Amino acid sequence: MKKLTKLECKRYLKGGVLTEPFLDKEYVLEKVDYDYNYNIKTNKNYTKIESLYYWIHKNLKRVQNEDVKRKYKFQRTAREIWESGFSTGCTDWALVFATLSRQIGIPTTFFHTVEYNWLKKLKNGDNYDIAVGHSFCECYYEGKWVLVDPTVCEIMFDYNTKKIILPYKLTDRVNQFVPYFRGLDLGQTMTLSEHNLEQEKICKELEIDNNIYL
Repeated sequence: MKKLTKLECKRYLKGGVLTEPFLDKEYVLEKVDYDYNYNIKTNKNYTKIESLYYWIHKNLKRVQNEDVKRKYKFQRTAREIWESGFSTGCTDWALVFATLSRQIGIPTTFFHTVEYNWLKKLKNGDNYDIAVGHSFCECYYEGKWVLVDPTVCEIMFDYNTKKIILPYKLTDRVNQFVPYFRGLDLGQTMTLSEHNLEQEKICKELEIDNNIYL
């Protein structure tokens, strides 16, 4: 992707509907810089992105109860997620990460994707289970876009914006995703069923090149 202008950088430093700043900027910087300065002494390739998502994982736990996940998924702001102390899944991790990343001066997108094989079934009219997707963030860091997975604490420094093929497997053993939404955040809270209906609507219109996936 192209380099950002100053005006474009400013856009991705703003909070969205679900990603309004909720912590003091200096407090977040202090936490990130402490970890970053400690690690940079021994690892020249260490980034502030890593310091940030490790700190987030110290403050949020993964909720295991499926009823709780269904109740809160897609229905909270970054502030509400942080104050609850738990994450329902990848969207929660991405919303919190995007909010705090912007607070420390890193332009960041919210990047929503669907799993490639699920998308094929949807577009072919085949039977399929509930949608499989994943939320990432993109960070404009040191003059370059990088793909960040706040859920599992991973960074991809080289990636294709039209196809996301991860060098690792997620818990459901998939690693190929098709992007369908890029912005500050989802723009509104919604129920799980509302989200899935909107996702299917958008994804039915996606143009995909099957040859670029494995």
